[in-house]
Amino acid sequence: MQKGLLLFIFLVQSIFALGQKMETNLSSFFTESEIRDLNSIADFLQKELCGTNDSQKFANCITNSIPDLVDLKQNYLQEKISWRKQKKLYDKIADSTFYKIWSLCDSWLQIEPEYKYKTICFSGNTDFIRFVDSLSETSPALEGYGKRLVGVGEFGYLNEILYNISSYPHQTNLDNRGVQILLAIHFLTDNDLAKRDKRANRLEKKYFRNFKKGRNKNLKTLPDTMYN
Repeated sequence: MQKGLLLFIFLVQSIFALGQKMETNLSSFFTESEIRDLNSIADFLQKELCGTNDSQKFANCITNSIPDLVDLKQNYLQEKISWRKQKKLYDKIADSTFYKIWSLCDSWLQIEPEYKYKTICFSGNTDFIRFVDSLSETSPALEGYGKRLVGVGEFGYLNEILYNISSYPHQTNLDNRGVQILLAIHFLTDNDLAKRDKRANRLEKKYFRNFKKGRNKNLKTLPDTMYN
């Protein structure tokens, strides 16, 4: 009887410890007010993508959205996330939370005339880097994400993180609230980059259209003797 009781207590403690390990302790990296803001960011992303902010359904929301998200031709993410609503979200969260995640960097297009503008980028905050590094304990697919933030100074490519989720589902714990928050930040960063400065996006698209036209024109005018 006593052995059975001790075994039961051991199993309960083991399950409890496992549950603690599977869920990131956000308070180790953020204040209470910042955690509320981060939850609002995750809720917003889920609401825009799947029409619900029930965190219990976050994993299914992302998993079911992956086929559309990886199809860059249809701009699914930009179609689903309202830029107007995203700017309102920025207004709701504290400046301290925003700048713990992001910063606004000077960027420019090397065109004539040169165009300078602001883009969203990584803040460089060390607490945020430690938070991202901790996620790899339960989500090995995210290992190296923090190193990219430090080394490159920007969030990873959308397709890269989506590929890891779809190809290695057991290595990404989508039920971990910390992982959910990072994915929300990642997706909203991508949407911000696509929409913050419309003129920059228009000029960039125009440049590539003209470049492609010029390249095709040069190919058409190459003499046939080159291939003889």
